[in-house]
Amino acid sequence: MDVSNKPSGNVRQGGMADARSPEVFTMKPILILIMLTISVWLAGCTVISRPMMAEALSDVPFDRLVTDIDTYRGETVILGGHVVEVRNEARQTVIVVLQTPLGSGQEPQPPDRSQGRFMLQHDGFLDPEVYAKGRAVTTAGRVIGTKRETIDQEPYDYVVIEAREIHLWERMEDLYRYHPYRSPVYDPYYRRPWRRYPY
Repeated sequence: MDVSNKPSGNVRQGGMADARSPEVFTMKPILILIMLTISVWLAGCTVISRPMMAEALSDVPFDRLVTDIDTYRGETVILGGHVVEVRNEARQTVIVVLQTPLGSGQEPQPPDRSQGRFMLQHDGFLDPEVYAKGRAVTTAGRVIGTKRETIDQEPYDYVVIEAREIHLWERMEDLYRYHPYRSPVYDPYYRRPWRRYPY
């Protein structure tokens, strides 16, 4: 009986799948589906509304905004950071914010990553006890221009933003006070949205 050394038609040499095999072709739509799912999930993690995100310019570096303010005047941008000061004026509230880059959920990063400060103008009253110093905020707003003031007698040009949406993040101590079992180790969503003000 003649035994051939040639592999049968159902055997792939070296255990490798043929590039034209059905398995390879079926993997492509699966990978596309996974990528789309991840994109939708990331979009759902943001705290600024989708219509506002669609209108806002994306990925504007803060240092570029500072140095080229005229290019962005009138545009809507998304910024975040930590409250430095709240000023209640006659018809508006001004929040001075220490800017920091935003994470994947639009949460402000730690203050030591700041690239500067900006002023956030809100048409109406915001309680300084709520928007206390150190609270993290994320905002979508229209670029108005700059305003020169002093910090410890040194002149400083603030980027001025007219607020359209403000998201105030929960304080870490409040999270652990009211949710004692919540931890960044056991709960990846421990910095969930708390409050949004649309304008």
